[in-house]
Amino acid sequence: MRSLRLEQSQLAMTTLDESDLPVMMALEQTASRHPWSQGQYLTCMGAEYRFLGAWYGDALVGFIVDWRMLDEGHLMNLCVHGQFQQQGIGRYLLRYWLASTQREGMATLTLEVRESNQAAYRLYAGEGFEDQGSRPGYYRTAEGTEAARVMSLGLSPVRAGNG
Repeated sequence: MRSLRLEQSQLAMTTLDESDLPVMMALEQTASRHPWSQGQYLTCMGAEYRFLGAWYGDALVGFIVDWRMLDEGHLMNLCVHGQFQQQGIGRYLLRYWLASTQREGMATLTLEVRESNQAAYRLYAGEGFEDQGSRPGYYRTAEGTEAARVMSLGLSPVRAGNG
């Protein structure tokens, strides 16, 4: 698959909903060896979850799924279309999410990342997430299971006039 170049300034961020599910699932097929099932997405369609999409024209090129409860946010999924990977879109999505959760008053953010996904681990660590340890057997694989690295980030509240 040939990589396509685009500028981050050309991206438009929107909230996604159940009507976007087919395009989200198709996008994830291009990006992940372990894509979510339709059931996993539908489970996350509740009020505490949010889907944010990055659009290039009318094409969805990446998205984030998060879960929010009180002052905690959890990154459930960050996905960038296979043709647009390694162009900073994942970092753009992550930074957008970080800014929005901080504006919403989140104090702590958490995530899990596959131990084998070193590119994602470096992305999260580069944005300040700290490794909190391993969660053995967290992910299913064709060979059995794989451990997750648990990461967290503490946020400072945004004060009026500073955000």
